[in-house]
Amino acid sequence: MHWHVYRIPSIDFGWGYLPTVSDMAARLGADDGRMRTSGQPDLSGDVTLDAFIDAWERAQSVASEQGWEGDLCHDPVVFWLPAENDFQFGFVFKQDNNGTTFVVSPFALPHIAALE
Repeated sequence: MHWHVYRIPSIDFGWGYLPTVSDMAARLGADDGRMRTSGQPDLSGDVTLDAFIDAWERAQSVASEQGWEGDLCHDPVVFWLPAENDFQFGFVFKQDNNGTTFVVSPFALPHIAALE
């Protein structure tokens, strides 16, 4: 997956509206487990826990290449965007040092790019 990384001024409010990376991982892990034990369809669509963790690790790596210092002001969150036939996720996290917010998206977000 190709990531688009944006460094924007601090986002201070609204974080509680989005699931954290750890909450989303727990949910995907539970969905993976239900599918394996029940034979029911995978509730997470094409997103497996392993793919999600790999994506989160890659998102951190590309953010580091764009200046993220590796520190976090609070728990990173996940957002979902509509795509063809499904939704795709991205990540938002706020650096403790100076509050720079990093948006790592599977799609270009011109309205976010304008904030850089």
